[in-house]
Amino acid sequence: DAFPNRTFHGKVVQVRNAPITVQNVVTYDTVIGVNNADLKLKPGMTANVSIVIAHRDDVLKISNAALRYRPANAPTPERSPSGQNRGGAGGAGSAGPRATGRTVYVLRGGEAQPVQIKTGISDGTTTEVLEGLADKDRVITGQLNAPNAASPPQQGNPFGGPRRFP
Repeated sequence: DAFPNRTFHGKVVQVRNAPITVQNVVTYDTVIGVNNADLKLKPGMTANVSIVIAHRDDVLKISNAALRYRPANAPTPERSPSGQNRGGAGGAGSAGPRATGRTVYVLRGGEAQPVQIKTGISDGTTTEVLEGLADKDRVITGQLNAPNAASPPQQGNPFGGPRRFP
């Protein structure tokens, strides 16, 4: 954090093969090629970095919450022979060649309608949609109250037990 207000751009040149483990956290020394014309960066300095492994412009993307959402009356997802759910959210940086079919729910006529989509890369927060949705579709990411799940307000002693009168 020697330069908190400055961003340096570079490319990974080398990842050393000797991991360092401290309190169950494994790190690898990595060499980054960066323009250092002003010689601000010194050999051996540590850094907090964000590594971009894929980037696409002008894509349709949805919140990953939409990929996890299931209405209360929806059937449970099918399971593969290995016992894992079919589909599944791609992890951060999952790429196009491994694009998967997923189900999201779109609001149509006041009802949640399932829509099959094909997903692309993800940054862990949002996921690219390759097929199945239009720009104007209203994708459901959550539900405030499940139908018929609201219980009537309870009266009585908030500390438990019967209400007592002196």
